[in-house]
Amino acid sequence: MKLYTTIFSLLIGSSALFAQKSINQAGIKITTAPLHCDVPSEGYQADLIALTITNTTNEVKTISYSFELYYDNNCATCGHDEYLYTQTLQPNQTLQGVCLDRNNMGLTIFDHMPAHLTKTQLTDYNILHVTVQ
Repeated sequence: MKLYTTIFSLLIGSSALFAQKSINQAGIKITTAPLHCDVPSEGYQADLIALTITNTTNEVKTISYSFELYYDNNCATCGHDEYLYTQTLQPNQTLQGVCLDRNNMGLTIFDHMPAHLTKTQLTDYNILHVTVQ
């Protein structure tokens, strides 16, 4: 019985981490979802949080935002300006985070790698300072 309780607790705890977050502001919609990356040709395996940013208007929009990222319950990005991102979206355009995208920084958040590589894990995150022009 203890084993079932432990497994159930782990599942409930991990699903809270991957709860989808969303923001709707001035015609811009941001949603998040877990993204598993396994790219053997790059020797890369990790779990990420992918952002999807949609311009729901018929106008060009520029959005700026930052991340507050907690790894192992410690804020790793608090007070660091380099985690401010800006995206420009054409009318009705959608940008989505994908694995190993080196051209669109700020569309993914690192969660964790396999345990044999590192035990560091994302424990919480927030999307802050959202401005839309």
